[in-house]
Amino acid sequence: PDAYTQSDVLQCGGDEVALVSSCRSVRVQDDQEHQLPVCSNQTITLNGKTLKRKLKRVSQLTMDGASTPMVVTLVSAMGCLKGTKGSLVAIGGHSGCDVCKQWFGYYSTAGELEMFTYGDSYQSFGAKGSKGSSEALMEAYGVTAKDLRGESPEIKKITYGQP
Repeated sequence: PDAYTQSDVLQCGGDEVALVSSCRSVRVQDDQEHQLPVCSNQTITLNGKTLKRKLKRVSQLTMDGASTPMVVTLVSAMGCLKGTKGSLVAIGGHSGCDVCKQWFGYYSTAGELEMFTYGDSYQSFGAKGSKGSSEALMEAYGVTAKDLRGESPEIKKITYGQP
């Protein structure tokens, strides 16, 4: 009875990004490693196209004593970065181990992963056919370095909780 589905929708120009999360309203026990909202699945779509991303799951003990599989790399922010030459969809999050680094994926409005960054060093890992670097992304889309550090005011935090 504590399960719920949460939908978060973002408009990016004429494009729609939807994050659908399957979660529970319980918390994990305080002694568990991953202190995140208890969500067993997340799907991200851009104009109806599902964006591919690997979902690592762990089993955690919740406050009700149940062992529950949950997503470790939970989405915690998303936004539309409007550059001078085009728009990018930014989707970010972190793992729940309290010392884990933040990550961001930057997608074209066609749904292609253009760049993935992990951690404070802003290392970029380009997907096949992607721009692969912050400089190339700034040149192609006209976005700023601040945008690509997740500091844009257009990036909104996702709040989890049963409606």
